[in-house]
Amino acid sequence: MTTYQTAVLDLEILKKQTFTYVILDESQQIRNKNSKVFKALHTLHTKYKISLSGTPIENSLSDLWSQMEFINPKILGSYAFFKEHFQTPIEKLRDAQTIQNLKTLVDPFILRRTKEQVAPDLPELIEKVHYSEMSVEQAKVFEREKSAARNHLLGLDKSGGQYKMHVLASLTKLRQIANHPKLADENYTDESGKFDDITSQIQTIVRSNHKVLVFSSFKAHLQLVSTWLEGENIPYVLLTGDHSSDQRQDAVHAFQENEGIQVFLISIKAGGTGLNLTAADYVFILDPWWNPFVERQAIARAHRIGQQNNVMVTRFISKNSIEEKILLLQESKKSLSSDIIDLAEMPDLSEDNLELLLG
Repeated sequence: MTTYQTAVLDLEILKKQTFTYVILDESQQIRNKNSKVFKALHTLHTKYKISLSGTPIENSLSDLWSQMEFINPKILGSYAFFKEHFQTPIEKLRDAQTIQNLKTLVDPFILRRTKEQVAPDLPELIEKVHYSEMSVEQAKVFEREKSAARNHLLGLDKSGGQYKMHVLASLTKLRQIANHPKLADENYTDESGKFDDITSQIQTIVRSNHKVLVFSSFKAHLQLVSTWLEGENIPYVLLTGDHSSDQRQDAVHAFQENEGIQVFLISIKAGGTGLNLTAADYVFILDPWWNPFVERQAIARAHRIGQQNNVMVTRFISKNSIEEKILLLQESKKSLSSDIIDLAEMPDLSEDNLELLLG
C-alpha cells in the first residue's frame, strides 16, 4: 500500500516491479491527465487494474476519460478525440445519441453499487434547505457587488485568457458576501442573516445533546464560527486542508469519543473522503457549490455504516442571492449524471450561466 504522492516519489523503484494488480482507491485523484500522479501510474507494469471511486466525475467528463484511460488505455480514444466526439457534444449540446454511445462504451467496465445496496439498513437521511434573510446592510453590500460584477464581466473579452479568472473571482466574492460580508471585507461590522441562523441552530443542537458536522468551502467562514464558539464556551474541533494526517486522526478521535465535543468544523474539500464521523447526527452545509458530489461526500462522513441515528442535513442558503441561483444551476445539470453513470459535473460558465447567476 502507498499514497499517490509517495508513488510519484518512489516511481523508479515501482517501475522495476511487475504487479499482478494495481488498485486505485479514490481514483478521482488521477482525474487531471496532466498531473504527475496520472503520468506516473501509467508507467507501472501490471496484469490487472482496478479503480475504486465514489465520484469518478467530479468536475467534467474529462475526469471519466482519465480514469478509463488508466483502466483500459485508448478505449475512449485520445483525449483530443474524446473531447471532440464525446465531451463537447454531451456537455455543450446534451446530444442524446452521444450520451448513449458513451454509456455503451463504459458500462462493461463499471460495477456500480449504491449506498442502499451496500448498507440497506442505514438509518434515514433527511435533507432540507434553510433559507436565510440577509440583514439589511448585507443585502445592500450584495447588490452593490452584484451590479459591479455584472458590469465588469459582461464587458470583458470572453476570448481572453484571463476571463475565467475574473469570473471566478467575482462569483467567489458574491458567495462570500452571501455567507457573511466580513469574508470579503474585514472592516465590515454589521450582521449576517445566515450567520445568525447558523449559530442559533448550533446552540439548539448543543443544548439537545446532539453532535453536528459543519462544512464550508471557506476556511475564513469556519474561523468566524470558531470565534463565536469560543465566545460561547462551546468545545469544538477544526479540520482544514492545512492539517497533517496525524492532526486529522486526532480531531476525528476527539469528536467520536469525547461526548463534550459536539461541533466539528470542516472545510468541505478536506472532509470529503477518509473520515468516519458517525457520532454526528446533524450535518450543516454552510454554502453551496457547483458540484453536488462534493456535498454528497461530506454528508457520507456521518451517513455511513456504523450510524445508529437518523441524519438530518441542512443546507443554508441566503435568499435573493447567488446561492439560490447555484441551486437552480445544480438542478439543471443533474440530467447528465443519471444518463452516464449517475454522476454529475461542474457547470460550464457560459454567458447564459452568468446571466442566470448575476440576474
